[in-house]
Amino acid sequence: MTTASPSGSQLRYHDLDALRGVAMLLGVVLHASLSFFPGFWPVKDDTATFDGPYDEILHAIHGFRMPLFFLLSGFFTTMLWRQRGLSGLVAQRAKRVALPLALAMVTIVPLVGWVSDDVITDRADNLLISSYVHNTSAVESLLANGANPNEPRGGSGEAPLHAAALVGNAQIAELLIEAGANPEALDDKGDSPLGWAFFAGSAAVADTLVAAGHPDFRPAGGDWDDIEGWGFGARELDQDVIRLDSWVASFHHLWFLWFVLWLAAGFVTVAALAGRSEGESTTASWSGRLMWLLIPLTLLPQYLMGERGAAPVFGPDTSTGLMPLWHVLAYYALFFAFGALAYGRHNRAGTPVIEAAGRGSMFILPVTFLVVFPVALVLTFESHGWLTASVTQVIYTWAMIFGLLGAFRAVLATPRRGVRYLSDSSYWIYLVHVPLVIWIQAQISGWNLPSGVKFVGLNVSVVAILLLAYQLCVRYTPIGTMLNGKRVRPPRRTSTSVS
Repeated sequence: MTTASPSGSQLRYHDLDALRGVAMLLGVVLHASLSFFPGFWPVKDDTATFDGPYDEILHAIHGFRMPLFFLLSGFFTTMLWRQRGLSGLVAQRAKRVALPLALAMVTIVPLVGWVSDDVITDRADNLLISSYVHNTSAVESLLANGANPNEPRGGSGEAPLHAAALVGNAQIAELLIEAGANPEALDDKGDSPLGWAFFAGSAAVADTLVAAGHPDFRPAGGDWDDIEGWGFGARELDQDVIRLDSWVASFHHLWFLWFVLWLAAGFVTVAALAGRSEGESTTASWSGRLMWLLIPLTLLPQYLMGERGAAPVFGPDTSTGLMPLWHVLAYYALFFAFGALAYGRHNRAGTPVIEAAGRGSMFILPVTFLVVFPVALVLTFESHGWLTASVTQVIYTWAMIFGLLGAFRAVLATPRRGVRYLSDSSYWIYLVHVPLVIWIQAQISGWNLPSGVKFVGLNVSVVAILLLAYQLCVRYTPIGTMLNGKRVRPPRRTSTSVS
């Protein structure tokens, strides 16, 4: 049974706290993976390739991490409402969410932009990297100084022209072709730059390549997007990543805090209209039936992701702007509502629903990760029908959530000091990690080491540095009070002598 231990008059769910912290820390892993395969991230490691495990790491995490977070957010929102009332809930969300978000928008988000620009400048001597990150002036300078337009090659055997095609930069593609780049150069899998443009939906680059002599495989009188599968990888490349030209009116990796505020506002509205319920409900009530109905309902917004399969994506679309994409907000609202309705609810056997949902986790997790996940990937990206792909994605998401709920209950239901500390620090770590991730990625990008060594070292270094900063500069300061509540330094131990 999940234990909730008192802290004053409050209750603390140790397993759920730990799980929420892990969801935050997995964001570090997700962003760390982005430099190890071709895409739009400002840093591209010299080993970057589509043949490694890193895009699968991205999909595996993205497919369940934020749905899990919002389910837990809904659970704790109801808990706060029951304990403190609506006014207390509003005050807590203002202090813990709205204020950190406002401060981050004038500190962390601009810092990410500055670091991104800085690392792009530092790699301006590499024609491939400069092509990936839209550094047109660097490409011009390198070519003017005699750089080979077909070199260097990347981890997938791609030339600079492949990179320009992937990121959709027709100007750089033209510069490379004018300097002698081969429009029909092949990567390690035998794909030309036009194949990469097809994958990314880069019509302007495709036109440039055809004009330079690459065979045109469009139907007579047709457009690129008339070809089945055109641009199928565009959304895959653009999941939860930073586009260098979109810092205005964007929350980027902090978008989830903005969503929390939207969902909290909806919760307060519904709670105010419905009235405060003090009792603990059972699944026989209408709200209990509604709670379980939310699971299949997630298929509806999931089906709308990736432009209904026109640009397939694994997991939810990303919405980082001021006005959330409605289908993305609705998707997360369903998980939030499930968590909100689950608080205080027991099944007919008297077991809390949040605990009963995770039964069988030792079976659910391996089957989900080893069977459901790879099947869902194939169905998503190999055109087996978007409805089928959406169903398998929904199964993957909910199975991972329930499996993790059960696993964490089994292992972390009782308080553990180290786990509690890591849970407390995870909010801080996630808020500030992106600039540090990008900077370290840039430092190690050219190291002659296996990508796995660099990837593990990157994650360990980022977490270690930010844990140290948390201990020294955050935990017992006003910043820590804002993020987690006031913490009191433990008294120093003093030795006593007996005479």
